[in-house]
Amino acid sequence: MRILFLTPEVPHPPDSGGRLKTTTVLDYLRREHDVIVICFRRRELSAEQRRWVEEASDVHTVPLNRGRNVLTLARSYLAGIPLSIARNRSPEMAALAAQRSGKEGFNAVFVDHWLMAQYLPVDSPGRKLLHEHNAEYVIWQREAAAARNPLLRLLLHREAARVRAYEAGVLGRFDTVFAVSEQDRQALVDLGASAGKVRVLPNLPDPALLTSPPLSFEQSPPVILLLGTLSWKPNIDSANRLLRDIFPQVRARLPESRFVLAGRDAPRSLRTLADRTPGAEFNGDAVDVEALYRRARVFVEATRTGGGTKLKVLNALARGLPVVVSPEGAEGLEVTAGDNLLVAASDTTFAEAAVRLLTDEPLWRRLSEGGRTLVRERYVADVAFVQLDEALRGVPAGG
Repeated sequence: MRILFLTPEVPHPPDSGGRLKTTTVLDYLRREHDVIVICFRRRELSAEQRRWVEEASDVHTVPLNRGRNVLTLARSYLAGIPLSIARNRSPEMAALAAQRSGKEGFNAVFVDHWLMAQYLPVDSPGRKLLHEHNAEYVIWQREAAAARNPLLRLLLHREAARVRAYEAGVLGRFDTVFAVSEQDRQALVDLGASAGKVRVLPNLPDPALLTSPPLSFEQSPPVILLLGTLSWKPNIDSANRLLRDIFPQVRARLPESRFVLAGRDAPRSLRTLADRTPGAEFNGDAVDVEALYRRARVFVEATRTGGGTKLKVLNALARGLPVVVSPEGAEGLEVTAGDNLLVAASDTTFAEAAVRLLTDEPLWRRLSEGGRTLVRERYVADVAFVQLDEALRGVPAGG
């Protein structure tokens, strides 16, 4: 089968949650199908990215780097579209997608991310599939609800309404819509999508993590780790909460404990906060992820916003690093609290759970083994992506 794959950025290297999911789906499709990729080139490609594009030979890039600013916001209102869609609008991309679709007669078009739905070729005869990395309107609604500044809250609520209307409008253009969890699936059905065409295509961790040797409680110091893309607002909020409210409580109970914040593109305010917090450190771009996992005893995710499922949590589970999460951090994952990870809602219970994992070796071992078992049983491509194969063949959901 020939598949046109539209995605909003060069997905290599898979060093963020979004790129990891895109790469996982793309690699899975390439096992059985001929896949042509068209994506945006946001900046000059690195040497590694150039090699990846050249070796693939079926990847085509379109330059686009439009900022989030007042001018773009004004243009989005004039065009009647959300800001994110305006920032990703490109006549060159539309022309290339239409040209390749009309010329090559693809059997299917896989649109990766709601941002690329605007480039679905209108006359494409094959199956049309949309992969929603998140129920996007839910993220905006949560951001608006969490905003403290009244003016910002008003603007975010207005943008959430625009996103909701746009997202609802594009769902009907596709034969199949993929959500990353059952919760997101229901959110898209609530938005108006036909229940029979919305399937679940879960996020998957890096499969290489399952083949790494087990971690050791005895050989790891009492270090708490948060690793993620630190330009992403939910990750920034999680890091701020941990540094300001949770880790100081852990430190009061366990003075020798430390907190490591790692990831790329952190704002200066977050780096400064980490530097000023006793026992905490900022690790920058975190090139050696395996060294971070081996150095840590607990992984944490304290977000109260965002959506979808948290790939950073799945990666930690796959590596066998026990996890403490907020209820929002566990959302969408088929986990059992106490068997696969610990869930804590308040700052105090979160700190208490982290201290338990830092000091309770039997509990640590149970969660380490339970996390990896869960991933092997549910979060590997051959198990989790069966619905993708069925959708490409036109098999009805549940058929």
